[in-house]
Amino acid sequence: MVSFWDLAYIFGAPWDTGQPPEELAELIEDGRLEPCRVLDIGCGAGTSVVYLASRGFEAYGLDVSRVAIAKAKSKASRQGVNCGFYRLDFTDSQSVVSAGLSTFDLLIDNGCYHSLSPMERDRYEGSLLHVSRLGTTYLLWCFLPSSGWDFGPPGVERGEIEDRFSKSFRVWEKREVETSYRDMLFYGMERLR
Repeated sequence: MVSFWDLAYIFGAPWDTGQPPEELAELIEDGRLEPCRVLDIGCGAGTSVVYLASRGFEAYGLDVSRVAIAKAKSKASRQGVNCGFYRLDFTDSQSVVSAGLSTFDLLIDNGCYHSLSPMERDRYEGSLLHVSRLGTTYLLWCFLPSSGWDFGPPGVERGEIEDRFSKSFRVWEKREVETSYRDMLFYGMERLR
């Protein structure tokens, strides 16, 4: 069965810009993020995974869309970089464990978390704790709630990320990012325990 996410990647997902997030590139170019083992949660067509692999990172991505994963593998092959891709639902902790995804030094999420329901966000958090460890860096981009749009992800309320993750992660950077669609929040965090 073809999912909404498969259809989005078949017909051209508007969020797939073909460029890694500016904040990620900035952290790498400034030397604040050095090559390490990284997982892109909701990697889509693999743009960030391929970018990271081309800069010496041991890069992996996962997504629920078969079409997105196929595009990601094709992109990595065309660019001649070695990446690992998984088709799985990050909110299904058992699938994450069964896939053998163990701890990573860097986790990135540019658009997965903000698309989830409250119950899915609880399960996401369980998977996040499984794939991270003390010192893991977690970069998260998420839309603020829609104002004027009738469609798209629900987004996150201001303060939600701090409330949800403050027991396990310390926020070291937070900034608002303007986009043509709607404003986002960018978080840089580190796993505390």
